[in-house]
Amino acid sequence: MHELAVTDHLKFSGALTVRIAKQIRTRIIEALRQFPSVTIDCSGASEVDLSFIQLVLSARKSAAASAKTLSLAQPAEGALLEALRQAGLVAPVGCPPVADQTFWLT
Repeated sequence: MHELAVTDHLKFSGALTVRIAKQIRTRIIEALRQFPSVTIDCSGASEVDLSFIQLVLSARKSAAASAKTLSLAQPAEGALLEALRQAGLVAPVGCPPVADQTFWLT
């Protein structure tokens, strides 16, 4: 992950794991400090673990508490979607949806 200027559109790619969680957290926090709405693009993720998912959930909750919004640039797919399914945050295909999975899939 390369250092990028803080914008309202954050792009994360590669391995989104605990190894770079601090960098991801810092970028999200800085963006939410400066903008009322922040969009996360993780379409280039090759690996996702629960630390990334937890950071997004936490940031979304913090944003809402500050009357701000955090959203995904596109519905979860690939490594992110697989991690969400393994965590039980998105139901497997053909099963009833789990609570709040629309955030990840819309």
